[in-house]
Amino acid sequence: MKNRFGFTLIELLIVVAIIGILAAIAVPNFLNARTRALVARCYSDMRAISTAFDMYNLDNNAYPYFGSNYWESYWIYPVLTTPIAYLSTIPLDPFTIKDTPQRVAHGHYYPGWNVFEVVKVSTWGGKPVQDAVRAGAHMLTVSSGPDRHEDIATQNGGLLPYNGSNGLNSNGDIYRFTPGAQGDSG
Repeated sequence: MKNRFGFTLIELLIVVAIIGILAAIAVPNFLNARTRALVARCYSDMRAISTAFDMYNLDNNAYPYFGSNYWESYWIYPVLTTPIAYLSTIPLDPFTIKDTPQRVAHGHYYPGWNVFEVVKVSTWGGKPVQDAVRAGAHMLTVSSGPDRHEDIATQNGGLLPYNGSNGLNSNGDIYRFTPGAQGDSG
C-alpha cells in the first residue's frame, strides 16, 4: 500500500466544529468589549466636558446660558471652543442615533443643558434633576447609552441611570452633572 498524506473527512469535520465553537464564544465577547469601550469613552468625554464647563465658569463667573430658552447643547457647546478653547473640539456621542431630526439639526453631540436655568421654568427631568440642582449642579450632560434611547423625561420620573451590571445593553442614560452632584452615573 502506498503511504497517503492528508486528512480524513472526520478529522476535517472535527476541526471545523472546534473552530465554530471558538467563534461562537469569541464574537459575543468582542461585541461586549466594544460596548464597554464606548461606555468608557462616554465617561471620559463627559469628564472633559464637565472640566470645560468648570473652566468657563471660573473665567465668566457663570455657567453657559444665553437667556430665554437658550440653555441646551446647541447654544452652550460653541462657547467651550471659541473664542477661548476650553475644549479643542466637542466630543461626539457614540450612542446617538444618527438620523433623529434633533440630532441632525444640532449635531451628534452629547445632549447638554444648563439645568440650573431649566428647573426655574420647567419640571423637565423630574425629581433627580431638581435634587441635583438643589445640591449645586448647574450643567447636565447625557448620553442615551447602549440602548440608544434617551430616558430622561418628566413622565418617566426623570433620569434613568445606566448600570452595566444589568447587562451591557440595559436601559438607562449615562449622565454627568457639573459641578458633581449626587446621582451622577459616572
